[in-house]
Amino acid sequence: MSDPTTLDQLLAADAADVGCDDTFEVLDRHVEAELAGEDASRRYPGAALHLRNCPACREDHAGLHAAAGEE
Repeated sequence: MSDPTTLDQLLAADAADVGCDDTFEVLDRHVEAELAGEDASRRYPGAALHLRNCPACREDHAGLHAAAGEE
């Protein structure tokens, strides 16, 4: 049986959520903004919302942060 909270989150649609493709397009700039101390969620609100809702994109986001930390 699946967790109903997780299922509700996955099924919820928010028009402000730009989706995986558009988030991927700005993800590097989003991470750069975060690393520069900027409010990336204000600069890229649709991507920030999507990152809260999409485990796969959060994983990519974390990977970019990890890669930036190695530089």
